[in-house]
Amino acid sequence: MKCQVCGAESGKYPLCRACNTKKEQGLVIKCSQCNRWHYKDAPCGEVVSVTNTAFLYEPHKTLISLAEQAFFAAIKANIPVGYQVFPQINLATFIDRTDNARYRNELFRNVDFLVTDAAYTPKIAFEINDQTHLTNDRRERDEKVHNILEEAGIPLIVLWTSYGVNGAYIREKVVEALTKPVERKHHFDKIEAEPMPKEEIVEKPAKKGCYVATCVYGSYDCPQVWALRRYRDEWLDTMWWGKAFIKLYYAVSPIAVKWFGDFSGFRTFFKRILDKKVRKLMENGYDCAPYEDKKY
Repeated sequence: MKCQVCGAESGKYPLCRACNTKKEQGLVIKCSQCNRWHYKDAPCGEVVSVTNTAFLYEPHKTLISLAEQAFFAAIKANIPVGYQVFPQINLATFIDRTDNARYRNELFRNVDFLVTDAAYTPKIAFEINDQTHLTNDRRERDEKVHNILEEAGIPLIVLWTSYGVNGAYIREKVVEALTKPVERKHHFDKIEAEPMPKEEIVEKPAKKGCYVATCVYGSYDCPQVWALRRYRDEWLDTMWWGKAFIKLYYAVSPIAVKWFGDFSGFRTFFKRILDKKVRKLMENGYDCAPYEDKKY
């Protein structure tokens, strides 16, 4: 659901967290004329007449919010010539189930934007995330969408509103998604993947990940995790005790996240700690812009 005041994601509520705070401050009210939420001093929108209230369905004011419109323009400006981008596309529109299942409820979810080539073949999905995506229900929904897209072989690019619109970063991610080989993974029980012949198996170098931070913030590529990754590579990894801490962290954190990462108390506890750490890092000059990990 979109916030009736600012258009941001608001989960199952008519107001987002920010506008709900403004409501408590008396800045946002529920209008007695149009029966909708808006700023106290703003002119009332379209008045709902007695006749209109008889209709069960009403059109949305806009297909995408103001924040999403800015990302939409940036994505259109940074995809190759001949490619196109569509907003608010249902998974069932461009993904099929192959087992002829009667119910396909998991596909009745939208991605914010879908990029296709000139033949309308789906190439890249985009999700625009704000702080509401850190709640438990949104995290579960986002993980489900990510797994479906990964199994279908469609790259997903997640952009966070807290970082703002960065055309260069969008262009870099689009080029990466279009040029690197598609990696599909089985997330759902249906057909067991045939084992690859041993001579074709290629060992990939292990990539260091911020397991706890990714669990807490919901993404490996978001402003908070970018700042923490910089701190890891630019400071901790330069000190003997920091190297020891990193080694211990990567030995313990994957297990901790595997066993406790689904518990809200685990994420709440570490979010308080990490939020304080991130604020301190930013005060000390650590950037929260997109970051590529140091090569180990």
